[in-house]
This record gives sequence, structure tokens and C-alpha cells, in this order.
Amino acid sequence: MRRFTVYIILAAVSMYIALIYRNEAFLNICYGQLCIILLLIILNIISIHNLEVSMSIPKDVVQIGKRIPVSITINNKGILPAGKIEIKVKSLVLYSGKREFTKFYGSADGHSSTILRCSYITKNPGNIEFSIKRVWVNDFLGILKLPVLAHYVYKQSVVVIPELYEIPIIKVKSAYEYIFKDETVQNNFMNSGDSENSEHRQYTPGDSLKNIHWKLSAKTDELIVKQRYNTPSSGVVFLLDLGTIESDYIKRGFIQTVLSISTSLLFNDFSHYICLYDTSQGKILRFSIKQESDLYEVVQEFIDKISEKARQNTDIYLLKNMYAGQYNIQSNFVYLALNTSFELYVNDCKVIQYNYNNLKESISTAEIQL
Repeated sequence: MRRFTVYIILAAVSMYIALIYRNEAFLNICYGQLCIILLLIILNIISIHNLEVSMSIPKDVVQIGKRIPVSITINNKGILPAGKIEIKVKSLVLYSGKREFTKFYGSADGHSSTILRCSYITKNPGNIEFSIKRVWVNDFLGILKLPVLAHYVYKQSVVVIPELYEIPIIKVKSAYEYIFKDETVQNNFMNSGDSENSEHRQYTPGDSLKNIHWKLSAKTDELIVKQRYNTPSSGVVFLLDLGTIESDYIKRGFIQTVLSISTSLLFNDFSHYICLYDTSQGKILRFSIKQESDLYEVVQEFIDKISEKARQNTDIYLLKNMYAGQYNIQSNFVYLALNTSFELYVNDCKVIQYNYNNLKESISTAEIQL
């Protein structure tokens, strides 16, 4: 825009001198300047109608400090080459509301497709939503810049997870000893495998028909059911009291603690649920975590809930009772509970007080006994 302003001023000066001194040379210079700017406007208008700009991000989850690859495709359907193309990308951190804008530059020949391979360095954990905010095309002299109105409205969220710490977990009494007492919990944590090498037993009244191994039953002429556990994995319910967290620093620490506990449970063969209270629906939301990819799918929902300003602290014992009533759990179940004071409970007993100011040492040295 600055160059365009200077160019117009020069054209006006040429016209002024031509009129004052009646000089045809300056008058011709002024006409030439006007013709050039008119030609640039026409070429730019043609360019912005023939350009298609799209963006893709191949990764859905990255760790903090790593680069997020961003691919921007510029497709020029016209026969004329386009000048410098300026693409403004907005990144929005959903849980804090912070916005950042990054500009990328490229060009495209006629009837060609150009791919810009860029990257974005992650600075904060959470969900980052990327979108193309604006696209401009500059003329060949860099004087005039016009917006491309037909670019794709693109949005994609990328989960940025914090640095995770390994938590020592000691198996004192396997959680699945409690699970076998309740048919509902058995089905919740049942291994989905259907291999021939799985453990099986004869059908007994009360077994769910979903657990019958029909292929093996046909071979043996009697009903055979799949064993609930083919491995010594245990089931745990992980309750989160999100409460109200004002500081972004404490939010990051809480997210880091939850993810570290969950990944450590998976590392020690503990399938588990992550449960949190949804204030808008008035019920407990439950997410099954059987592998690491399950955890990444939960992170977005989890961060959205922790970012709600209207949240209030909920007693963990109330959460436990709500969970048992909502999911019809009649017997004891093994559970963990973490509140926003960074207090960890195991089966109604407070066992660990994490220090969010020194989270790495606090998490890595405190054992969880299950």
C-alpha cells in the first residue's frame, strides 16, 4: 500500500508539472504511469479470479516444542503468472483464546500448482485451530495488492500435548479382582480380541450373549464364552474434578498431570476410563482409554471443559457416587481422582499432593499403588 501511495503521488506531481509548465514530456510520463497502473490492476483482477488457495496439516497431535508441518497449495488456473502471493494464517489456542497470525509468501506460474511447505513452532500446550485468514496477490512491481476472495475456508485443530513424565505405578492388588464381581464393569473393560488363542470357558447362566464365541461353540457343540481378560490388564476409573482454574500456567500443569498419569497407566497395562462432569448436560462424561490414540481423542474435549469459566469445584466423593449411579455400577471399583488442587486420591484415600511449581520432580518421584 505504501508503494501504491508513492506511485500515485509521483503521477500527480508529473501531472502538476505538465499543467504548470505546459510540458508535453511530463504529460506523457503521467499518461504512461496511469496506463501502467491500469494494466497492473487488470492483471491483478485476472489473477485473483484464477487462484485457488488451500491448506493442509498432516499431523493431528504433536508434542510441545515440535514443529507442525503446514502445506499450502496455490493453484493458478489462468494462463498468466501471478505476482507475489501473500497468505495470512491464523492460529487460535482454544483453551486460552490467544490468537497469532503468520504470513507465508509464494508465487505461481500460469496453469500450475505450487506447494509451500512451511512449519509452525508450538509454544503452548492445548488445541490450536489453524485457518486461512486472508490471501492477497501483489502485482509484479509490488505496487498494488488485492485480496483473493475465493480461497478455501479451512479449519483444522491440532492437539499440542505437554511434555509427559513417567509415573511409577506399583501393582499391589490387581484392579480386575474387583471388576469380575460386576457384569457391567466386565463388559466395559472386556478385551475386544477374537483370536483362537484367547482364553475361553463354558457358558454359565448370566453371561452376556455378546461374549459367546460362536465359531468355537459350533466346533464343540456347546456354548463357549470369551474370557474377559486375555492379558493381566486391569481396569481403572480416573475421575477429574476440573473446578475453576484461572491461571493458564496452572491449567497447563493440570493437563500435564492428567496426561502423564493416563499414559503411565497404559504403560503398565491398566485400561481405564477418564471421567469428568459436564455442567451443561448435568452428567458424567466417560472416555475409554485402551491405547495412546484414545487419549489424544479425549484431549480436545478435556481442554474445552477445563476452559469453561462457569465451572465450580465438585467433591470427588460426589463424582464417584454420580458415576456409580449413572453407569449402574453396583459393586466396588478401583478409581483414581484428581482435583484442581493437584490432590490425587486412590479409592477414597488421598495419597499424593503434587506440587505444580515443581511438577517434573513431584510427578516422577511419587508412586501410585494400585
